[in-house]
Amino acid sequence: QQLHQIAADGLAQMYFRANNSRAHGLGVEFTDVERLDIEL
Repeated sequence: QQLHQIAADGLAQMYFRANNSRAHGLGVEFTDVERLDIEL
């Protein structure tokens, strides 16, 4: 559960909030996740 929140926070920060330049009040939450692939 904690890992889901960490991943959701990171996704929100980088993709939706654009490093605090937009969507400041947006909340992101993973629900019913079976698989998540992230490539850096």
